[in-house]
Parts: sequence; structure tokens; C-alpha cells
Amino acid sequence: MTQPIAQALSARLRDMILAGEFRGGQHLREVQLAQMFGASRTPVRLALAANEKDGLLAYSPNRGYVVRPFDPGDIAGAFEMRALIEGLAARKAAERGLSDEALRRIAEAIDTVARVLATDEALDDGAREAWRTHNAVFHRTIIESADNRFIAPTLQTVQRIPSVYPPVLASYDPALLRKYNDHHRGIRDCIVARQGVRAEFLMREHVTVAGEDIRASLHPAPELAGAAE
Repeated sequence: MTQPIAQALSARLRDMILAGEFRGGQHLREVQLAQMFGASRTPVRLALAANEKDGLLAYSPNRGYVVRPFDPGDIAGAFEMRALIEGLAARKAAERGLSDEALRRIAEAIDTVARVLATDEALDDGAREAWRTHNAVFHRTIIESADNRFIAPTLQTVQRIPSVYPPVLASYDPALLRKYNDHHRGIRDCIVARQGVRAEFLMREHVTVAGEDIRASLHPAPELAGAAE
């Protein structure tokens, strides 16, 4: 029973963080959260680890779990830069053409995500991890296919902003993620057709829409948080 309880707590904790019920920099302690949720410490520990993987929490051996601060201005600026960088990568990949291996990886990523999202039920931890993994494969393969050694390190700078990459969403809504996977299909088709300008436009639009969705899910944190401090 531990895993289902941990998944429910993970979703609840994620919603509370994104709703601003815990402020940036606040320590989240297992004992206090277990009391708050009326649960044992083991599922709470798993829920904290899941939200750290999503980028909402930071962990260090000395400090434990801390809520990552989110600055809407930083997120907006970072997504603007990511849209430009990944749009350039998509255009260059289209101009160069995809290798058979790159095309296989992209197709597999899109198809796997489609199978994972063939439901309107809430995604469990395994499904969320599969989406994160294959979403990253799609974007990384296009960046590698651009064959420009400056793109990846520049993008890494942008990705230091929490929630920019990998994406953090208020909920792993299958309908929303299906929309993103449809974007991926359109980008892939333009790259295969060697339509560089169109591929760049679609990638920029895709990243921009994801950024708007993420910013819409965030709320300012209150000055005082609850019992987890």
C-alpha cells in the first residue's frame, strides 16, 4: 500500500507547492509533513523524492528538502531564450537532415509517449517518468542533430532556472501532454520534409506554449507558510 499512498501524497504536495502554500527556501521536514498528512514517514519520503525529481524541491544531505524559489520574470526570460535556442536547433536539423538513428529515436519517443498518454486517468510515477524520459529524448536528439557545438552549452545555462527543463507542470494532465506530443509530431514532420523555417517556428511556438502553461500554474508564495516549517 505504500506506493499508492506515496503517489497521492506526491500529487498533493506538488499542488501545495505550486499553489504557494510553501514559500521558496522553506525546509520541508518528514515528521511535520507526516503529521500534516496523517501518514507514515515512508510514503512522505517517497513523495518528497518525487517532487525533487520534478524540480520543485532541492535536496542536500545537510539541509534535506527545500522548496525551490520560482521567479516568474526569470521563468519568462528563460523560456524566451529556450524557444530561440531550440527553434534554431530545429531549423539546423531540418537543413542538415536527420540520420536514420536520430529519426528512429524521435519516432520511438513520440510513439512511446502516445501509448503512455492513452488514458484520461491521472498518471502514476512510472508513466510520469516515461513521459519525462522520452520528452527529453525528443528535444536532445534535435539539438544533437543541429550539429552546432554552441547550442547545447547555451541551453544548459538556460536550464539552470527551475521548471524550465525538464518541464514542471501543476499536474501531469494527459490531455495537456498529448497536445505537446502533437507538437512534437508536427516538428518532426517539418524536419523530415527539410522545412527549416517552419520547423523553427513550430519549435518556438511549442516551447513558448509550455512556458505559458507552467507560469499559469504558479502562484506567489505567502509570507508565512504552515506547519512544515
